[in-house]
Amino acid sequence: MVQKYARILPSMASPSLTILIPCLNEEVGVASVVREYATAFPQADILVVDNGSEDGTAAAARAAGATLLTERRRGKARAVATALAAIDADLVLMVDGDGSYPAEGAKFLVEEYLREPADMITGIRSAQNATRIFRPMHQWGMSIFAAVLNLVFRFKPLDLFSGLRLFSRRFYQHVPVLSRGFELEIELTIQAVDKSFSMTEIPVPFRSRTNGSESKLRTMRDGLRILRLLLVLFRDYRPLAFFGTIGGIIAAAGLAAGSAPILEYLHTGLVNRLPLAVLAASLMTLSIFVGLAGVLLEANLRYHREAYHIQIRKFRAPMHKSSRSYPRVLAS
Repeated sequence: MVQKYARILPSMASPSLTILIPCLNEEVGVASVVREYATAFPQADILVVDNGSEDGTAAAARAAGATLLTERRRGKARAVATALAAIDADLVLMVDGDGSYPAEGAKFLVEEYLREPADMITGIRSAQNATRIFRPMHQWGMSIFAAVLNLVFRFKPLDLFSGLRLFSRRFYQHVPVLSRGFELEIELTIQAVDKSFSMTEIPVPFRSRTNGSESKLRTMRDGLRILRLLLVLFRDYRPLAFFGTIGGIIAAAGLAAGSAPILEYLHTGLVNRLPLAVLAASLMTLSIFVGLAGVLLEANLRYHREAYHIQIRKFRAPMHKSSRSYPRVLAS
């Protein structure tokens, strides 16, 4: 590994740390991931969430010394939400169970937190052979989604889909996870942006997944799901812009439909194209109602944001707490 990644982690006596590893059919690599992170973070709890695996993932994780939770409903976001509801630690380090994120890179996130705390610290994946590790379609998709995020939310992440993230207690206890699968990372980013949590992004090493394990990503299927999530989040977190855009499109269609009757009336004083005039009037009325819906939803969202931030100010994170007790099965 490149020499610049060979740094030593400061003492982890405080704060407490839980390593969260969501897994689906990662029997081949999960044990090595657990042992690698246990060596790198000897005082941390290693928590593996078996997300309905059909192989020996659970047994391999338990044999490697990890605490095991079971979330049988498939989807990475569901597995992480289940775990976050059970964890009681000052910091949560989320990492994929496929072995693609070396523990030495994860140390950088903790070092960064100890140096300058932030609510969410994301590891920006960097690889010596990016072309081989990052598939071209995935690189193209990440660029598109990052551009959309920048356009809508005025924030352009350097690595939108990184699975290596460090969460403060303040963040993971106050951010709901509403998605189901690999939309998790984009949802966490947008939640952090919308709720004004502090964020940091730092480069970390990245490598190919463990030999014999398979990626769960499906380019077209997951791409469409993420696109749908972007639209839903745009609607929910920027309602004025969302409904204003729709209202503007409807109004433009109304103007286009009404231009002929208007010109006809100006020249002849008559309106012979009555159906077209009725259509134009209906479209203009609809655009006004859609725009008003955006205004009302924006006002309601502002009220809830203010209440949320008042609640966040009351949060006081307890320190030096242990996170070693988990229920064995949290969902069926």
